[in-house]
Amino acid sequence: MKNKEVNKGTLSLSEFRQMEVIDVSEGKRLGFIGDIIFDEDFTRIDAFVIPLQNSFFSMFRKSEEIIIRWEQVKVIGQDIILVDMKVKNGGIEYDNIIEINDENG
Repeated sequence: MKNKEVNKGTLSLSEFRQMEVIDVSEGKRLGFIGDIIFDEDFTRIDAFVIPLQNSFFSMFRKSEEIIIRWEQVKVIGQDIILVDMKVKNGGIEYDNIIEINDENG
């Protein structure tokens, strides 16, 4: 892992979902974590998924989301995640994503 400040301890998906994500390069609030994408072996986090807040009429079209690659994460604090969206994500596409439901949330 690169020099990254990470909250010590274990976090559940429901705890991640309560964390707000902020892009430090633009100073923008991106939203809250919706899902986590793991590597094939489920040994490390590859990316976070932030669902975009849409209007009522958007339920008739495909929902949009922001994918935040692990390389873009700068700090994971107690209640916030700081990311740098200017860091390129390598153009990785995620197909066949397995959804894991958190027991607590």
